[in-house]
Amino acid sequence: MKKIIFSLLILSLVIGIVGCKNDAKEQTSAKTNVEYASGFTIESLNNGIKKITDGENQTFLLVSEGNKVPAGYENIPQIGVPVKRAVILSVTFGALMRPLGVLDSVVGSGTLPDSLYIEEMKQGYDSSRIKYVGGGTMGAPDFEAIQLLKPDIVFCSTGYPDWLEYYNKMKSVGLNVVVCNDYLEVDPLARLEWIKFIAAFYEKDQEGENYFNGVVGKITDIHQKIMVSSYLPTVLWASIFMGTCYVSNGDSYVAKMIDMAGGYYVFNDLPGSDTSSISLEELYARGKMANVFIYASTPPYINSIKEIVDGNPILVDLPTMVSGEIYCFQPWYFQISDKPDELVQDLAYIFRPGLFPGYKLKHFMLLPKQ
Repeated sequence: MKKIIFSLLILSLVIGIVGCKNDAKEQTSAKTNVEYASGFTIESLNNGIKKITDGENQTFLLVSEGNKVPAGYENIPQIGVPVKRAVILSVTFGALMRPLGVLDSVVGSGTLPDSLYIEEMKQGYDSSRIKYVGGGTMGAPDFEAIQLLKPDIVFCSTGYPDWLEYYNKMKSVGLNVVVCNDYLEVDPLARLEWIKFIAAFYEKDQEGENYFNGVVGKITDIHQKIMVSSYLPTVLWASIFMGTCYVSNGDSYVAKMIDMAGGYYVFNDLPGSDTSSISLEELYARGKMANVFIYASTPPYINSIKEIVDGNPILVDLPTMVSGEIYCFQPWYFQISDKPDELVQDLAYIFRPGLFPGYKLKHFMLLPKQ
């Protein structure tokens, strides 16, 4: 009998020890909630250390000074946080850094100062803290210039063959290159959710979470307000270059944003999330039913309705041409990835101005006729 009791005691101790180990593991490893984005993961380990995967499925450990890497993780590349010196090759990263208050860490940029609308970055150029490292629009960065800046990290994008080549070149010269492919996400909130990814490198996780949740709440409020209206505006969204029209497909970022703002997108039946090229004749046929035309470009590339008609006479009697309900982007449109709520609010106003008396557009503008 004593042997049986002793055996049971040993068994209970073993089960208890295993249970404690499992509990400890659960307590020291937790994934950050990523609800919309698909291009990254963040997992919190013990000692405040995070394991992160980026847009190229690279894995890094983010380690604060003085913290010890847990056993079993020693072979994973480490990046010290908070990051103090960063090079950003896309201005969208700067926009996502803006709400976190970490733009003072940027020492190199792939965007020329004359093209910037992010005030903190313009000031960085003015004080010579930020250096231009080349790249511009789709071009190759100056790899030597980046190395001379001795950055802790280089944020870049991949997705195009040339960009992947630049990424591999930077890795080959020993730079910590982290891929932030926010632009590949097909939902406005998914693109914004990359703020959580960037926040992890600055130990600003809670700030990133709070900002993201705040924007989600604002978009929810807008959507609830427009639901009181039974009117469903039909929306044409396109750009034209040398007689070819470019439209976003039905599962795209654009289509989802129009839906968030309470519009019906005339190309929502096109499959996929990419961009399609169509003829002027098809644009005209579809556009005849539209109440609003969003011309997907910015000044100085488009300045008036007359410019559209002069280059594409077939569109002269399109209802939106006649009514003047044609809008384009403000020049800073591509530098506000941190403000999808304001884009949705602008569109909601364009679609149903009566619901938002006194509202002033922020990021879209009505094209003048001449």
